[in-house]
Amino acid sequence: MVIGVAVVVMAFTSRLYIGNIFDCYVEGYRSVLMEHWEQAFRSYYAYNRGSWEGVEDVLMHRPRGRMFGPRGMDGGGYLGIIPGERLVLTDKQGRIVLDSLNERTGETLSLRILEQGTPIMYGGEQVGTLILQPQTAMTVMTMEEEFSHSVFWAVFWGGITALLAGAALSYLLTGQITRPLALLTASAQKFARRDFQHRVQLKRKDEIGNLAEAFNFMAESIEKNENLRSNLLADVSHELRTPLTILRGNFEALQAGKIEATPELLSSLYDEVLRLGRLVSDLESINLAEAGKLPLHCRDVELGALLSRATAAFQHEANERMIDFTLELEEGLKSWILDEDRITQVLINLLANAFKFTPDKGETKLQVREEKGNLVIEVQDSGPGIPEKDLPLVFERFYKSGKGRGDGSGLGLSIAKSFVEAHGGKINAYNRPEGGSIFSVTLPST
Repeated sequence: MVIGVAVVVMAFTSRLYIGNIFDCYVEGYRSVLMEHWEQAFRSYYAYNRGSWEGVEDVLMHRPRGRMFGPRGMDGGGYLGIIPGERLVLTDKQGRIVLDSLNERTGETLSLRILEQGTPIMYGGEQVGTLILQPQTAMTVMTMEEEFSHSVFWAVFWGGITALLAGAALSYLLTGQITRPLALLTASAQKFARRDFQHRVQLKRKDEIGNLAEAFNFMAESIEKNENLRSNLLADVSHELRTPLTILRGNFEALQAGKIEATPELLSSLYDEVLRLGRLVSDLESINLAEAGKLPLHCRDVELGALLSRATAAFQHEANERMIDFTLELEEGLKSWILDEDRITQVLINLLANAFKFTPDKGETKLQVREEKGNLVIEVQDSGPGIPEKDLPLVFERFYKSGKGRGDGSGLGLSIAKSFVEAHGGKINAYNRPEGGSIFSVTLPST
């Protein structure tokens, strides 16, 4: 459509503009031509001693004795008559003595027609009139008509060629765009039908290729989040089901009178209620941290007291299992600005995880140091280590590896990650070359 409109506009403007220019050119050419013919006929009249007899020789380029025909602009050849027009010469009475078509010789022209011609002056009087007029034959075109006709057909066939070439090129170019877009649309529709494993098979190094890569990245992220959501629902249901089942069974037994409400039973039921409360509280803390809404109460905390508070709960277990439990605090490192309660919870969760997988008579180490302006906390254990495939997933909620790596509910490491990131820090897990694992926490200075 664009090419078609362009061709029509081009045809109209070119014909109008070129036609105007050509009209001016023809008028100028006529003036020059009539001037030369007037000079030629005047010379002939003078040479023929005031008579127009034999003047047709001038038109036929066969003068007697000398050349009277008008010369071309470049000095070579004679200026002919413009195609489609006739040259008429009359004597001073208006009688035609020369007609380029030899049709009206001897006819006397009206005064109105003679006034439109070019007078031939000799000896101070008008001895004739030179007239250039269109031919009467309808099948013969004037120079303007021939030129206009040629321009029209040139534009017409040029436009047809441009339309065909443009249509072919447009088909190829639009195909390069519409086909991958159709593929992306089909992929989006499959994705909308929850086919989260579908990917766009499109390898291109352009904007559409970038769009396909972005779509696949989005699909991978959504698939991962969907899997995590599904696993989260299953894990939450599982974690809630166990204490609820215990509570329900015992309450039904109490209602049926099958058991008595002894202090030991009530204490056990209360522990299950506390377990449910901790699970809900942990999930709430993780969600607040991930949403950036976890409240932090940061202040200048004395690190020695914080580490003593976190390690005190594990000293008895270390003694009983003969675990070499050591604490290394870099000399000169006295305090740091942080939320004491949140970081204490991080340390407790990491130490609980380390003690769970450290064998009896093994080794667990807590190191705290300053590195490049950051506070670095490392918890090392001499356990079996973490399978490589599980390393990127150990901080996911409810995630447990094949070896049961994680705390009882699978939320301890997730909580630690959330609290650390709320401080603007990072937490990583990797295996020690000599065996065991290391959990490293990096907290920036504020």
